[in-house]
Amino acid sequence: MKKQVLWKEVKKQFREGLTISIIPHSEGSSLSFTIPRAALFLLIFAIIGYMGFLTYSYRNYLNSYQDSQKVVAHLEDVRVENQKLRQELANLFRETEELQQDLLVLQQQGRKIQELLTEDLQETEEQMAHIASLGNILSYQPYEFELGGLGGRNSRLLRDDAFGLIQSMHQELGKMREVIPAQQEDMEILVESVREYSAIQAATPNVWPLADQGNSYIASGFGSRRDPFTGRQAFHEGVDIAVWYGTPVLATADGVVTYSGWRTGYGYTVDIDHDYGFKTRYAHNGELLVSTGQEVKRGDVIARSGNSGRSTGPHLHYEVHVNGVPQNPLEFINKK
Repeated sequence: MKKQVLWKEVKKQFREGLTISIIPHSEGSSLSFTIPRAALFLLIFAIIGYMGFLTYSYRNYLNSYQDSQKVVAHLEDVRVENQKLRQELANLFRETEELQQDLLVLQQQGRKIQELLTEDLQETEEQMAHIASLGNILSYQPYEFELGGLGGRNSRLLRDDAFGLIQSMHQELGKMREVIPAQQEDMEILVESVREYSAIQAATPNVWPLADQGNSYIASGFGSRRDPFTGRQAFHEGVDIAVWYGTPVLATADGVVTYSGWRTGYGYTVDIDHDYGFKTRYAHNGELLVSTGQEVKRGDVIARSGNSGRSTGPHLHYEVHVNGVPQNPLEFINKK
């Protein structure tokens, strides 16, 4: 019974309206209107619900914004990391190119030296060992890679394998840095050896001193012999090569003419200093074609044969001295 009375009272309260009056401060009519209490409660509930919805939406937006900021920060970290990796790879690539240029120079020098040794020199065991030591570096091909873009699939691949790639590059460059200085030192030694050997070869009087087409012979050899004028034993410091008048006399090595003129007993004579202790003499000529101080090369015509001076017939007297000591010329030359 009490519940029914209470419910009726509540229904009555909801049916009753709430009058709102608006009275202006100045003269004028007032405005009044009545709002049912039920409508007022519904409005209050709607406002409260809307505020709750706004609060919920704001929280979701705030969470999404924070998540997006985290993603942006992560992407920025990835971008910075990729930029650093790209720069380091670019530096490695540039350094590799520089080392490749050094290797190319070594390869070119090696090929040039091998050609010189093959064409002009008789290779010694030591020189062959130097060439063998150059084998690895001359055929060594450094690690190569193409520095591409960092976007898309390549970006993930680069990030996944970046440190391994950089480590491999450092190892390759380390090997090259270790190898190149040693090979450069070996190359410099080899180049110097080739140059010195070439200079010695150029200074060694090792060719026949006459352009005679084989029309000559040894009339008197090197060493002790009977002097054709006195009949006594005397030391002959060269060889006498019998040849007809006017045959071209050739310089047997590169050098400088230290004397060209008449010498008592020798007649018209040419003396040449070839360096490395080598000196040669060409005597009893009929005509001299060089002058003192002139530089000559092996094979240059320096005189024409004759019978000048203390001579019994047309021939060339040819001497070889090493460090001031006369040597048998036939130990240096072969008749061609």
